[in-house]
Amino acid sequence: MGKFRKEPFITQRQGKNGLWTFQVYMRIDDCTITRSFSEKTYGSAKLAFDTAIVFRDKTKYQMLNKTILKARNTTVKEVFEDYINTCSESYNTKVKKERLFNRFIYTKDIPVQQLTKADIISNLNSITNLCSDDCISRIYTIYKQSIIQHALNCEYLNVDLMAGIKKPKSRIFKQKKTTITDRKTILEVERIILSSNVNGYNKRLIYFLIEVLYYTGMRPAEAEALTRDDVVGNYISVNKQLGSNNDEKYVITKCKTHNSVRMIPIHPQLKPILEELFEFSTTHELFLKDDGRYLNSDYVGNIIARLLKGTDIKFNLYMLRHNMATSLVTKGADSKTTMELLGHAQYSMSLGYANSSQKLKNDAIKLLS
Repeated sequence: MGKFRKEPFITQRQGKNGLWTFQVYMRIDDCTITRSFSEKTYGSAKLAFDTAIVFRDKTKYQMLNKTILKARNTTVKEVFEDYINTCSESYNTKVKKERLFNRFIYTKDIPVQQLTKADIISNLNSITNLCSDDCISRIYTIYKQSIIQHALNCEYLNVDLMAGIKKPKSRIFKQKKTTITDRKTILEVERIILSSNVNGYNKRLIYFLIEVLYYTGMRPAEAEALTRDDVVGNYISVNKQLGSNNDEKYVITKCKTHNSVRMIPIHPQLKPILEELFEFSTTHELFLKDDGRYLNSDYVGNIIARLLKGTDIKFNLYMLRHNMATSLVTKGADSKTTMELLGHAQYSMSLGYANSSQKLKNDAIKLLS
C-alpha cells in the first residue's frame, strides 16, 4: 500500500516490517495531546488511519472549546470513582476494590495526566511491608484496570503507564494457617452456637448449614442458596449461589463457574439431617433467617468469630470445603471425581484445597525407616 494522504496534526510512518503507524500530535495554548494508531493494533492500515483522523477531529473540537480541561484536571480518585460507577462488576467486588483503593492507593489526589510510572512503582513498593502477595496483586489490578485502562478508554491518557511495571513481592513473613478441622471440633462449635444467645431460629439454621457443608464440600454461598427443589432423590443439585449484582449484596446469582453446576450424592448420615431441615425451615428457600433475609457467610462468620473469641478453637465455614478436598485426595478418589464433586475446572485447584493432616505427615516420615 502506498503512502497515505497528508492530514494536519498526523504523522505517518511505515516500519521495517511494513506496518503503518499514525501519530496524532496537537498543541493548542498550553494543552498537548499525542496518541498513536498502529496497523498492528487495528488490523489494517486504513482503519488505523481513519481512526486517527476521527480522534484528531474530536480532540481538536474539545481543545478549542476548552472541554479538554476537565480531563487534564481529573484526579486518580475521580477516574477510579467513574470506573466503579460505570463498570459491570458485582456489588461485592466494587466494595472490596473501594476498600483497597481508599487504604492503599496513595496517588488519589494527583491529576491522572500528571501521574507517572515512578508514582505507581513507588506506591506499589511502599505496601510490600503491609500486604500479602494476593493483596498486592489486587492493588496492582486496580491500577492497571480501574485507573490506567479506564483513563485510556476515557482518553484522559495517551500512554499506558502500566506497561513494563511488574508486581513487587510481599516482604511479609506469612505463617501457614490451618485450613482444615476435625469432626470433634465441628461438634464443639455447633454446641457453642446452639447454647448461645443468638436468635433461636437462626442458630438452628447455622447448625444445619454447617452439617450440609461438612457432608457435601459445597461453597458456603452455594449451600446458602439451596431450595427444597434442589434436593432430588439421593442428590443435591448445585445450580446457583448467594452472591451480588451491580446494586445488591445478597441476591441469587449463577454459579461461580460452569463447572460449579453439579450433582452431589447425599451422604447417608446427611439424609436424616436434611429431613429435619425440611421440617424446620418454613420457606421454600432452605436458609432464610427469621426476618426473611438469606442466611449469609458474613452474618454466620461474625457470629462464629464472636462466640469463639477467647477460645483456642480455629474454625470458619470454608474449612469444611477444605476438609472435603483433603478427604477425597488423601483417600484416593480419582481426579475427575474429585474435580466434579468440588466443582473445579482443573485437578490442580482441588489439590490446592487439600491439606495433609499431621497424622499423615507422621506416617509418611515413618516410611523412611
